[in-house]
Amino acid sequence: MQAPTTLRWRVLRASVFAVLATLLAALAHGSGGGHPPDPAVLLSVALLVGGTVSGLADRRRNGLEITAMLAGSQLVFHLLFQVTSHGPDHPDLPRMVAFHLIAALASAWLMTAGERTLFQLFAALYRVLASARSTRQVWLAPSWTAFIGHRPGPGSGARLAASVSRRGPPTRA
Repeated sequence: MQAPTTLRWRVLRASVFAVLATLLAALAHGSGGGHPPDPAVLLSVALLVGGTVSGLADRRRNGLEITAMLAGSQLVFHLLFQVTSHGPDHPDLPRMVAFHLIAALASAWLMTAGERTLFQLFAALYRVLASARSTRQVWLAPSWTAFIGHRPGPGSGARLAASVSRRGPPTRA
């Protein structure tokens, strides 16, 4: 378990990427003067992006790769939102580009920080588990065992006490 690159983790990472990119693209498109996209279009585009990005989640991506993917997705989002918009839509192009660029950079910053944090968390967890595995202690039974035989009789305690002398200075054995 060194990295979150199994199929489940790839799908989860791609889903987070797709939802974040789609929502920020819709927000940027609306802020740039375009009509808000239809929820069905948002859902289908998020599924499309999530499916595409899951193939790219096979390893840790750096900030430049994430920014390039998000800039490309913002362009695709803008074109899809523009094509599927209802009614006359003549937004101010520089404003629209600026808002989509801000959305791409903001989501790239969030995704890069999340990617770095997730991989650092997995690396720390791996180090803890690896050190726990390498420092296993083996518990062995003691080499001696207590033998409980018959109980001493009433006179055996007196004989034992009489055989032990504790008077005088210690002697060498």
